[in-house]
Amino acid sequence: MTTKPILQPTSINLHRRQILRSGALGAFGVFALAHPLAARVANAALGDTSTVEVTEGPYFVDELLNRSDIRYNTSDNTYQDGLPLLLTIHVLTLDTSTGETTPLKGAYVDIWHCNAAGLYSDVSASQQGTDTTGQDFLRGYQVTKRRGRVRFRTIYPGWYQPRAPHIHCKIRQFSGNDTTLEFTTQFAFDDEISNTIYTTVSPYTQRGVSPVGNDDDQVFTGSNSCIADEDAGDDLQLALAGGSPFMTARFNVLIDLDARCTSTEIGGGAGRPGF
Repeated sequence: MTTKPILQPTSINLHRRQILRSGALGAFGVFALAHPLAARVANAALGDTSTVEVTEGPYFVDELLNRSDIRYNTSDNTYQDGLPLLLTIHVLTLDTSTGETTPLKGAYVDIWHCNAAGLYSDVSASQQGTDTTGQDFLRGYQVTKRRGRVRFRTIYPGWYQPRAPHIHCKIRQFSGNDTTLEFTTQFAFDDEISNTIYTTVSPYTQRGVSPVGNDDDQVFTGSNSCIADEDAGDDLQLALAGGSPFMTARFNVLIDLDARCTSTEIGGGAGRPGF
């Protein structure tokens, strides 16, 4: 870890590769988000379904950290080493009968993930082998505005067994003390890009390639209740671009409140099931 706020990773070249899967709207969908009147046309043509919900896992801690830069620990301003990642999340409600989307304003979007060494903050040694209680790195939330968009500055996550690299996301809305919406999912990374980073960029090179890819991950190989014979992870791939000095990632979360898509995990894994 370092106290320097600007992180300079080893140079890599990913040729600005775009990973656009069914969880994102694609080029026309991005245009639609910037121009709300085009949204219903774009999505009617695409025939989107609601983003699949998956397990929260045991590592969500409601730290109440309203911040866009989640790379550091607030108690000592210590930054996590890693490849900087700029993550943009659009949250929209979706009417799957008409294809109409509406940006969801006032939604609290929490994200959390492990560091380059595979460790979460504020988790006991009995859960992950190393005690990080009292720390809050790589956790935080932002509130969506009229376009339903939030942005985070973080790092490319590391890995831990038995999971493939991922980022957790929880979306909530409140009315007073009541929670009126709670939606939980996880974002997947392209295996090839992860392997490149883990073998060329410090500090990831200290651990090397993840032994588990998306096709073997217990969460991402779960079912998708809305699409027969499709894995949950097929709907949850981030759109990635960039290389050095940073990468960008985008995801459009589509929520049909009347037709929510759920998943059942495959197995439980060893040691830390359901996370």
